[in-house]
Amino acid sequence: MWGRRRHDGDEDEPEVEETTEATSTASGSGEDDEAKSDRSGGPLDESEVDLDEARQGRVDLGGLLVKAAPGMKLQLQVDQRTGNATSAVLAIDDAAVQLIAIAAPRSSGMWAQTRLQISQDAQRRGGRAEEAAGPFGTEVRLVVPVQTPDGKQVLQPSRVSAVDGPRWMLRATFLGKATNDAATFQRFVELVKETVVVRGQSPMAPGDVIVLKPPAGTRPPADPSQPLQA
Repeated sequence: MWGRRRHDGDEDEPEVEETTEATSTASGSGEDDEAKSDRSGGPLDESEVDLDEARQGRVDLGGLLVKAAPGMKLQLQVDQRTGNATSAVLAIDDAAVQLIAIAAPRSSGMWAQTRLQISQDAQRRGGRAEEAAGPFGTEVRLVVPVQTPDGKQVLQPSRVSAVDGPRWMLRATFLGKATNDAATFQRFVELVKETVVVRGQSPMAPGDVIVLKPPAGTRPPADPSQPLQA
């Protein structure tokens, strides 16, 4: 779950924060996806770009290069079990998208099986899920109960898309206003399309998260629970 944070202006460089929320990532079985991902407009693989040029105008998070946008705040979420940053949340005002890059088999995609796991998890939590056409192929639209910081139970909608790339899958979860406002949703879709996945050549098991890192020049706070400022 993402929390709204104060909007401080339209700076081109996003504010970077780090939280210690455990991130759960569904891993697929390597089955062929019946509805292939549409990657014609992006996101891109590191092999498809000049990395020096790609880093211009993007924030370098190691495993991901994400496009900087006016007013954008960027939050890294950390898996408490491993201490690794596993996802990036790009937020603008009342909307956000969470990006998680996952290692995938060379021969087949993971999104078909992952969709099934997402839907089953939503149902176990007392929510509902349905598949529909999305910007990258089939997406999952969810409504699940979550607990707010003040202890209240509310229903949170989200739209989950994913793109199967070469030996990776990029999962994008759209939140807040990005779930119900067409113009806002499209703005965040474009941010996903501008993303470059840097998987590297090291062996990884299918389902392993591609680890992220804070941008250069950021320093971890003395208290890990406090925001990490860029």
